Formats: sequence, structure tokens, C-alpha cells
Amino acid sequence: MSFVIEKKLKNVMTLYYLMKLDKKIPTDHEFIRKRQGKKVHELMVSAYKIPFYRERFDQCHLTPDDFHSAEDLQKFPVLTRADLRAWMQKEYDAHPEMHERWNVLSTSGSSGTPLKFLQTQRESACVDANWIRVLMYAGYHPLRGKLFSFETSHKHVDAKKGDSIIQKFGLMRRRVVSEKNCVGEGIRDILNEVNAYEPDVLCFRRNCLVRMALYAQRHNMKVHKPKIYVPVSEMVDDMTRKVLAETFGDGLMDAYGSSETGSCIIQVPGADLYYINSDTHVVNIYDEDMQLADEGKVVITTLFKKDFPIINYEIGDRASSVTLDGVRYIKTIKGRVNDLVRHEHGDETSALELMKIPNGIVGIAQFRYIQESYHDMRIQLVKDPGNDAHTKEEIEAFFREKMEALLGDEFQLHFDWMDIIPPDENGKMRCFACKMQ
Repeated sequence: MSFVIEKKLKNVMTLYYLMKLDKKIPTDHEFIRKRQGKKVHELMVSAYKIPFYRERFDQCHLTPDDFHSAEDLQKFPVLTRADLRAWMQKEYDAHPEMHERWNVLSTSGSSGTPLKFLQTQRESACVDANWIRVLMYAGYHPLRGKLFSFETSHKHVDAKKGDSIIQKFGLMRRRVVSEKNCVGEGIRDILNEVNAYEPDVLCFRRNCLVRMALYAQRHNMKVHKPKIYVPVSEMVDDMTRKVLAETFGDGLMDAYGSSETGSCIIQVPGADLYYINSDTHVVNIYDEDMQLADEGKVVITTLFKKDFPIINYEIGDRASSVTLDGVRYIKTIKGRVNDLVRHEHGDETSALELMKIPNGIVGIAQFRYIQESYHDMRIQLVKDPGNDAHTKEEIEAFFREKMEALLGDEFQLHFDWMDIIPPDENGKMRCFACKMQ
């Protein structure tokens, strides 16, 4: 099939895959286990035909018959970002005739170096269908609903074109704006547009939604409360939830995933646990010995990607989980494994404990740690305009106490109180950054 035809059929393929996916979160655990196990086996049968994965099977003396459940994937080697990068480059170099038919996508680079990866039109349609049904979990209707979101690097929309014919009839309505405008007084323009459009779903990066919420609170702006709002691309902590709820209401939906895997761990508004999209993904948790555990490293397998499968992908985040009747649910997502505090004698420790400190005191809307040297830690803070329970001096004293308990007197703390903490160049905002080489 030619590239032109594939592109034209992509929307049809998206609809086809959407029809096959769950629209509501299933509750029958036996059904979930059996279906997921069947899909794991089908994936491994397909992967066995791919030289990259066939070599991995052979190294471990395994065949597809060894894989019939999510837990069986523990037998298979973990896929690192370096492994994926090398494989993608090898495929791209070996098949120049396919370049115009593949989508070459890239991650934001928030974990270090951006990763370029390949995706066929079929896989792209699956990713789109998966995202639509994720929104449907919380009640979004893809035909009648209205979506207000940011323009991504993968999908640009010409604002001058206006609504399509279908959208003018009230179907598949969406409004897309650039997050570059979400600064200064440009935030007021976006909020005014949200109020005028009254979307059912509001979807922006977390740090952009926080900036919008803080602007509205400082300027006493009333903001339309969508049925669902989705902070994407960055981890949502308890402090962020509180700030967003004050402006946008109780409809927060936390959708975790990556550019490589699509959304796979979902917490719908009001739920205590995160559901794993069992018809499209497996998410296992491994401890430091790479054994299945309730808490540890997040390792993702995409069940729908058959052209460029992603199997046992160590994404770089940590999480805690609970298993109910053989089905894993995620309790908390704890952030990146590679956020490391560097010490003078060559040691490194995880920055995850630093992330917990702001949750122990109210009155903060945003925070970021910047390690500037072996003995200097800069802490950027934004005051919550809706909470005066603690003064800035009290908050600084709290940080000093907790930092000393964690790291002794190793660091001199430098506090910067800001109106807004700006995002990084890639549009995201990491809560810990190390400026040391």
C-alpha cells in the first residue's frame, strides 16, 4: 500500500482500532488476565520474526511458547533507551525505501538525550485510538465532545483554517493553541478562550496548567471548569493536584505514558488507584534485582505495536503498585530514577526524597531544585496565592530542617521566590536539575 493511501486511511484505521478497544475500565479480573495473556503471546509470536528480538529470544533460550502472561515477560531482557535508540537507527539506515512511509518521532529529551523512534501509520492510528478511549474512560464523547489542547511537536494545526466542515456541524470539535503563548498576559488570552469555548476536556502540559491556575487565582478570574482536565508530559504530585483543583475543579485525570509507548497508566477523576490499559499494555514493576515487585522500576510493554514492538522497556520512572486477583494496579508514580544528586566523593543519590519535602507543608504552588555545585543547592519556590498558612520564612525554615535531616550540612541552600517557574526549552519542567557536568 502506498504512503499516500496509508495517510488517507489513517483516520479510518483509528476508528477501526477505537471500536476494538475498551471504552470503560473493565472490572472482571479473570477476563483481564486471560485477554492480556493471549495478547502477550501474540506479541511475542510477532516479535520472534524480527531480527532484533529474535536475537534476544535466542540469547535467553526462549521461544514465544514461553510467554502467556504479563508475569512471563520477566524472563525477557529489559529494553533500555540505548538499546531502542541503536535498533531504531539500524532499521532507519537499512531501509531507505521506507523512510517516506514511516513517521520519525522524537521524545522531548527530558530524561537526557532526545530519542528518535519509528512508527508505522498503523501504529500511529493505534496510538491515536488509545488516547481517544483514555478520555472516554472519564466520559468524553469523541463525536459530540469539545477538546481544548496544546499543539504538540507531532501535530500542528493551522489556526487560520478555522473549523472543518464536520466541526461546523458540531462533531469532533477541538481547539488547539500554542503553549508558547502561555506566558505573561498571554495566559489571560488563553483563559479567555477557554471560557468562550467551554471545552469538555482541557489538555495541557502540567506546568502550563499550573501557570494558568496561578494566574487565574492571582487575578481573581473565573475559569470554566471542564468535565475533564489532563495534565500531560510531567508527573502530577499532591501539591499540583491541590493548585489545579482550586481553579479547574474535581475533574483531574492523570494519564501516564510516553511518546514511545502511548498512555498506559490511567487514574480517572475520583479513583484511588491507577488502571493499566490491559488491552494495549503490560506494566510490570521490577526491584533492583529485576524481580517482580510491588515497588520499583516501571517496565512497559506495548501489546499493540507489532511493526516496531517495545517489549520490557525500562522507561526510567519508579512506582508503587498493588495486585488484586492477579491484576496489577498502580498506587503512586514516584518520578525519574535518573534524577540524581551528585556528591563530592563520586557518590550519587536519588532526588526522589527531595520531591517529598514540599508535600509536607502547605502554601507552595511550584518548586524546583537546582544543584549548582557539590555544596550549593538552589530552591526555586512559588507561593500559593490561595494559602497564607505559612510565611516565606517559615517555608524556608521547613526546607532547611528537612534537607538537613536528609543530607546533613552538605549543602548551602539558596532560595529564589518567583511568580512563576518557567519551563525548560523542551516545554517541560523537571522538578530537579543538576547543572554539574
